[in-house]
Amino acid sequence: MPSILNNIAALGASNQLNITNTGMQSTIQRLTTGKRINMASDDASGLVIANTLTSQTLVDGQAESNANNLLSSLQTDDGTLNEATNLLTRAAELAQEAQATGAEATPLDAEYQSIIATFNSLVSSTEGGTAGITLTTALGSFGNSALQVTIGAITALSGSLATGSASAAAATIATVLGEVGTARGGIGAGEQSLQAYSNVLGIQDQNQTAQLSQIQDANVAQEVVNLTKWQILNQSGISALGKANQAGQSILSLLQ
Repeated sequence: MPSILNNIAALGASNQLNITNTGMQSTIQRLTTGKRINMASDDASGLVIANTLTSQTLVDGQAESNANNLLSSLQTDDGTLNEATNLLTRAAELAQEAQATGAEATPLDAEYQSIIATFNSLVSSTEGGTAGITLTTALGSFGNSALQVTIGAITALSGSLATGSASAAAATIATVLGEVGTARGGIGAGEQSLQAYSNVLGIQDQNQTAQLSQIQDANVAQEVVNLTKWQILNQSGISALGKANQAGQSILSLLQ
């Protein structure tokens, strides 16, 4: 029954137009931000999961950076010990040569002393100790276990390379070479562990980012389709609301 007091059709059209405007604003927001979830009401459970993944990705990214920094530190130590190995190898060569040398021991000794001084300086500058070095590098806590590289003390060398002490010097050098080799082995093991850990973190970051994208990112193609739909509904809704408001005026013709 037509009514002057209440225009039910216009109220219905107005309510639907409000729904259309809300949907269109939401679609525009998703297209603007690139995110499917912009507020908790969009997807409450999805928002919780997305926040957790975002936090974990940032933490893992920092852990990967820490691992790479520590890996660089170990590589620096390995480079230092590589030079130490070269020095000791030359010192061992001089010690061997001195065993068959008489009057020529003096120039051999001079080079030997220069090498040993350089080696001792290298050892002392690495860890600040004059009696030898002990490399103990804590690499941080990864998961439930701490990765650590512990390297035994490397003995500093001293003494004169005279012909009579050449054999003793060669034996001492061989011992220290063994210590340096063991130290480099420990560093190498630590480098392998750090590299593996860094690789795992990189894979985790990739997978978590993909999972986050599935949950949080907007489907741009679908949203463009939705925007077109909302725009058409908005136009038709405004037209329908205008027609509904005009319907009440037709009742005036009954009074003529």
